[in-house]
Amino acid sequence: MIRADCWNHPPHKGAGYGDLFWSTVVSLRGLIVLCVVWLVGCKQEVKVTFDAAPPPAIETNFNRLQTVLAGIPKTGVALLYEGLPSEFWEPESLVQELSRAKTIKRHGYPFYEELLAMQGTDGEQFTAMFSARTSFAPYTDGKKGGGFHADYCLEWKASKETTHVVISLEDGEVKLYGPKAKLHCDLSQDAIQKLRQLLSRYRKNRPIETPSP
Repeated sequence: MIRADCWNHPPHKGAGYGDLFWSTVVSLRGLIVLCVVWLVGCKQEVKVTFDAAPPPAIETNFNRLQTVLAGIPKTGVALLYEGLPSEFWEPESLVQELSRAKTIKRHGYPFYEELLAMQGTDGEQFTAMFSARTSFAPYTDGKKGGGFHADYCLEWKASKETTHVVISLEDGEVKLYGPKAKLHCDLSQDAIQKLRQLLSRYRKNRPIETPSP
């Protein structure tokens, strides 16, 4: 049995109408993917089950940033995982990948199990970027698009402690999971432009959608 989740923008405390909006989005997107699963499953005999809830929301208080960044070793080696297709834009491709590829989860988000080999000095550049406070900005709600999608995950280990950064390229957001704190925030404009350029050469397993004729 292969297991998949609906990984979406979570509602945040005190969001008011935002809570209702994102809860509705989660339900609708889950229904869309479930329909695709049913169609693909009927044709390919693939069984996929879905959790009803997305990964838990984490704190957006920007004052936590320095505590989280302290978990990233300045000279540490970053590990890179590639995310699966978007459940919003590519639901059928997502189901097919879950049925065939080896995957792991990081904080409720799915990634291909294979670690991506860093090219040149990219590992050092990732570490320098995510160690710098200027690479981040406070979280802003109401962005257009498909919501938070786990495109990549960076991992650093220091002693027995681990820090993860889950990256959503479409909306320029990150979720940081450190040993002592967690934070959901935006990337600065300079950081997201540089990050998109760096990560453009690390699409290895995720299929590239081709437009229909």
